[in-house]
Amino acid sequence: MNPHFQKALGIYGKHGINFEKLIGWHLCHGIVVCNPDVFAMAYHTDSRDLPAAVQFHHSDTLFVTFFTGNMRHGLRPYLDCYEFIAFQRDFKNSPRVRLIEMREFYSKIT
Repeated sequence: MNPHFQKALGIYGKHGINFEKLIGWHLCHGIVVCNPDVFAMAYHTDSRDLPAAVQFHHSDTLFVTFFTGNMRHGLRPYLDCYEFIAFQRDFKNSPRVRLIEMREFYSKIT
């Protein structure tokens, strides 16, 4: 089994999250990448209306909901598709959304 996919299964299982429902939603409304280098789930959104999902042709932002593996390799195909990248994380028990210019973010990851 792909170790990155296995890691995702373990994390979501540990937290009691329905992984099948989550991956199904991402397949319908976004992007799922699973290859030897990465497992990732993301969806299309508009930077002015985060975190609402929109159709690709209305989006300027890739909202990443899960990523494990080689991020530089995994994001390379999407550099010209999105102006921004967004993530949400809990910080001091407060969910925070970070919006970063895609090329700036890409230049900082190794």
